[in-house]
Amino acid sequence: MVLTKKGVLCLTFDNMGSAAKVGRREVSGPDPKDRDLVLGYPRVLDLLDSLDLKATFFIEGWNALHHPEHVTELIKRGHEVGLHGWAHEVFHQLDRIDAERVLIDALAAFRNIGVEPRGFRAPGGTRGKYTVEILQKLGLVYDSSVEDPAVTMTPRLLEGGIVNVPWQWPLIDYYQYYMHPDGPRTPAQLESYWSAQLEQAAAGAELITFIIHAFVSGVDDEHLSVIERLLRKAKADSRLEILTASEVADRVQMD
Repeated sequence: MVLTKKGVLCLTFDNMGSAAKVGRREVSGPDPKDRDLVLGYPRVLDLLDSLDLKATFFIEGWNALHHPEHVTELIKRGHEVGLHGWAHEVFHQLDRIDAERVLIDALAAFRNIGVEPRGFRAPGGTRGKYTVEILQKLGLVYDSSVEDPAVTMTPRLLEGGIVNVPWQWPLIDYYQYYMHPDGPRTPAQLESYWSAQLEQAAAGAELITFIIHAFVSGVDDEHLSVIERLLRKAKADSRLEILTASEVADRVQMD
């Protein structure tokens, strides 16, 4: 499917607060001193404001319950909020009833604070075999998860008209700094690789998706400076558009 005559950077962020730690049973509740919330998110949001950029934040439903003011701040600033499970479960390992329960509860929690997600990204990245059917049942529009392995960056329609907004592991900051098979990458290495991917997307009118974490790139000066330079590079390139996941999905549906 052709999104545009230009390349597209789909700008996304994942996770908020202590949800993942709660899901892993490392802590029992929210931490008011969580650096992700008191430092990472304010810095990330201020950066996006300064660049006049909008992004999709995939947020766990647990945060709508425990940090509603932080979730609604995203909407007030013009960003999109997508579902990211309840407490960052390893989503593809859930059986059908648990997967559906997680999404029903997360969707209800967001709606209770006036937020209406249109899409979903599976915690852990991999979609799981029940997900598309559940998303269709719940009236969501798109899924930004992957099948294992992800082989293409071409958006496509899944069963029931759900749009898949794809991504690749090397364009996740956490992957580069903590999961890379050759060992942790430096900020300079991440910047070099991501910059080359931006150039490739611009030259070939292709889609790439950035997945950034406030607790990774928002709390460290060097990491955040890298993100800022990359986003400035993307914004300055007339061959590129920067879109939210929802905007990508809408383009695909109109194609």
